[in-house]
Amino acid sequence: MIVKVRDARYAGTIYEKLPRLPQVAFAGRSNVGKSSLINALLNRKSLVKTSKQPGKTKNINFFRVDLVDLPSLYMVDLPGYGYARVPHGMKSAWDGLADRYFRGNGDLKILMVLTDIRRAPGPEELVALNLARASGAKPLIIATKADKLTYSAKVRRVTELAASIGAMLIPASTTTREGIDTIWECIISEISP
Repeated sequence: MIVKVRDARYAGTIYEKLPRLPQVAFAGRSNVGKSSLINALLNRKSLVKTSKQPGKTKNINFFRVDLVDLPSLYMVDLPGYGYARVPHGMKSAWDGLADRYFRGNGDLKILMVLTDIRRAPGPEELVALNLARASGAKPLIIATKADKLTYSAKVRRVTELAASIGAMLIPASTTTREGIDTIWECIISEISP
């Protein structure tokens, strides 16, 4: 299925003040490629700001996406977790933001938990999966940076990751656009009436 984006724009940070639409949230470590993946899905270069320095996303950022012949939705860029260079008090504030976002959010349809395909998932990814399940959202694991491995290494890694996590897993690359169409298929299946 080819998805056409009519318009995509920053909508704000305060969920309660936004019009109600289905939400697809992106969670993962700082520097795993959340912003890059959202930009790739929207076929934009810099709608969602990217940075080489981890921990730049400090708020929950909503991007309204209006599709051609399909329902509108929000793509939600969550602050990264596992920020090594951030003061503890700031990390606690971010954890509180995420907790408030998940609790009672009936509009959250999918939580995409991003993990670098070259690394083993840590306890943070398992916590994110549990948050998704507790909120009623569909958890989806995106193994980013799939272009960094050979084909056989990638197949082996995807099998290992899927077995260890116990959830659907899609290898993806924003460089080669691998997985982008598959991710859109999953989004459309969850937001379509």
